[in-house]
Amino acid sequence: MPRPVLIAIDASPATSALLALAQRYCHPDEHALHVLLAIDSTFAVHGQPAPYTAGELSEYPAACEEQQLAERAIAHAVQTLRDAGFTTQGSTLAAEPVDAIVDTAKALDCELIIMGHRHLSRLGRLLDPSVSGKVIDRVEIPVLVGATV
Repeated sequence: MPRPVLIAIDASPATSALLALAQRYCHPDEHALHVLLAIDSTFAVHGQPAPYTAGELSEYPAACEEQQLAERAIAHAVQTLRDAGFTTQGSTLAAEPVDAIVDTAKALDCELIIMGHRHLSRLGRLLDPSVSGKVIDRVEIPVLVGATV
């Protein structure tokens, strides 16, 4: 039975590097991949992908655009990995990224998490602590961190 691996993406250009990393270290016959994108809850219009009403589009244009970007990023990542022969699922969650990643990895009983890490200055880390560092501190499974710019 394929072992689950969680790939946490953020819809940035670095996503393609994380997908390549997953393809390099995972094998289609050994791993089932799950791609996750956590959306800041202030930018989540719906809990699940759904059409937007005219009212939502006019009242929350930035949130609708952010959620659509996330849904497109997940769809593209899933298709990329399926094209490479992997059994792949994808999801977006309106939640704080650390909680979403940790909770999803536990729920899926993942053996590995693959995620990115931004290189920040000391001040940048103080003002915006590392998501990957927080995930590493909260899980008991390996975390493969790909450096992003």
